[in-house]
Amino acid sequence: MDIREIVAGVSSSGMLGQAASQAGINQDQAQDALHGVLEHFTNGGSLEGVAEAVAAKAGISQDQVQAFLPQVLPMLQAHSDNAGEGVQSVIGGVINSLTSGGGLAGLAKGLFR
Repeated sequence: MDIREIVAGVSSSGMLGQAASQAGINQDQAQDALHGVLEHFTNGGSLEGVAEAVAAKAGISQDQVQAFLPQVLPMLQAHSDNAGEGVQSVIGGVINSLTSGGGLAGLAKGLFR
């Protein structure tokens, strides 16, 4: 499954625009950030380094990434509900990486170490 396809699917749902607005970034930055999140975790990256890696990829601050990341999980979960097996597999790996520390609370705790 191509990460670009997942980003395109999430983008077309309108959810990405809402997440971008809540994080204080524009739609293009949100697409780049989502792509960065997916790429980071599918390449074996850890939660510990995600904010820095995504900020560099998307050209936004780490604070903006930290505001965006809690929006990512619900977007990915919603997208995977209607996706094929390949997409579900990729998204499942990302969701497991994001929630390995105890759900969204674990995600937030991991970001502020």
